[in-house]
Parts: sequence; C-alpha cells; structure tokens
Amino acid sequence: MSTSRYYFHLARPLPSFSLSRIHGEQRHNLKQSRMILGIPAIDKRIYRWAKSVMPPISKTEQIALGCGTIGFDRDIFSGSPSLKHLVETYKPKLSLEETLFLENQVNKLCSLLNDHQVSLKKDFPKEAWDYMRDERFFGMKIPKEWGGLGFSTHAVSSVLAKLATHCFDANATVAVPNSLGPGELLVRYGTKEQKEYFLPRLADGTLIPCFGLTGPHSGSDATSLIGSYCIVEEREGEIGVRATFKKRYITLAPVAGVVGLGLNLTDPHGLLRGVGSEGFSVALLE
Repeated sequence: MSTSRYYFHLARPLPSFSLSRIHGEQRHNLKQSRMILGIPAIDKRIYRWAKSVMPPISKTEQIALGCGTIGFDRDIFSGSPSLKHLVETYKPKLSLEETLFLENQVNKLCSLLNDHQVSLKKDFPKEAWDYMRDERFFGMKIPKEWGGLGFSTHAVSSVLAKLATHCFDANATVAVPNSLGPGELLVRYGTKEQKEYFLPRLADGTLIPCFGLTGPHSGSDATSLIGSYCIVEEREGEIGVRATFKKRYITLAPVAGVVGLGLNLTDPHGLLRGVGSEGFSVALLE
C-alpha cells in the first residue's frame, strides 16, 4: 500500500473568525471590560506581566480558533452566558430515523449487556460485538454514501448518553469511533483513495479505530506532541514521511484494526512546496 493512503494533513488554511458576524446584544458581550483588582493601573501591569510569561499561540491553535462556528462557548468565555439566548438559539431535534434507532437498536444493545459481567470479564459478549457491527454503531457519523448512518452530532450524543446509563464500557467503545476515531476526519480531509479504502471498513466495523494522542511526556494537547515527530523526506525520488513516536492510554487499542496517530509534521527541506503545510497531522496505522 502506498504511503499516501495512510497520511492526511489537517493544518490547512481555514476561514478566520470575524467580529462582523456578531451583532446587537451578542457584540455587547465582547465589549465588556474585565477587572482583576479593580485598580486600572495595577490591572494593566498584571495583564502585561501575565502576557509576557504566557507562551505564544501556535499556528495549529490559530487554525483551531479560526475554524467552525462560534456558539454558546463564546458566551461562556466572554463572562456573560445567557440561558435565554441558549434556549432561543439552540433547538436540537432528532430525525425520525435517529429516534427509531434510539428506541430500537440502542435498547436492543442495552439488553445484550450486563455491566457487572462486562466489568468482570473485561469484554463484551460476542453477540454484542456482532450487533454493534451489524447495526453500524461504529459508523454513526460516517455519511450513508460510505456505508455509515449519517447521524447528527445530537443523535450520537443521545445514543452515548443512553448507553452510559446502562454500561459505561459500551458508551466508551461506541464513543471513540464516532469522535476520536478517524472516520469524521477522513470525511473532511481525506483523499479519495483514503475514503474509498477506510470509510466502508470503519462503517461496518471491519476496522475498529482508536486514536493515539497522549505520550509519555505530553497529555491530550494536540499542540504539544512532545516526542511525536513526523519529518518529510525524499528517498529515491519519492516524497514520504518518517515518523518517530511513543504513545500511551489509547482507548480500544487491544481490539483496534487501525490506529490514528497524532504527530507534529515538519518539512525542514521544503519538500512539500505548498502542497500541505507543517503542523499537527494524523497518520493511519493499519
């Protein structure tokens, strides 16, 4: 298999956040002043000191801040969250298909699991594993065109919440492929070849994924992957990457068929030539 199948890069230009998107009362929240001790002169000195000792924001963090939409989290960090605005703005609703899945397939899976027995045996019964694969529990976020269920984030959250009330291990096992697993990342950033190979296998449970981000000297911080290096190199006229890494605390690793590895990609010799860029990358190890 070619190297291109296994690597897809996430550090690409994304639309930046603009204050022009905020209007009326929402903009007012961002204009509020913040005081530390209440004495402006001292507050400014404390702020300047804190700013001088804080590390500069990385390119990866800038990309993360610039992507997606701004929701209720903005109100929280502004210091003025409004529950009224939350209720009026966010109205999550399950589709009929999602509702039926929650009432039928999820209930059926719960009936196949005994939380006490799962804890003792440290595994699910074969019937439960087969059922999760057959009913696409591992591919809820993968679009239907690739064999998944194409469910919304709200639907996945509802499924996980219900599983957690019955068997926590089932919750974690279903959560990883639908969040930390590479399925959604492949849908958004993968090449055509990668999608055709991985997505159908991830959707039907042929490949159960896991994600290796934490290392011996770094936690779940994608911007500080200490010891997880990925260098662009050229050998015999072919451009590829050389990866060096150590990982730990990888949920589902014992049963996984493909591992997503978080790596810090560098291109010291400029071999990418504008096709991709340095930064946080994911390698797929099958």
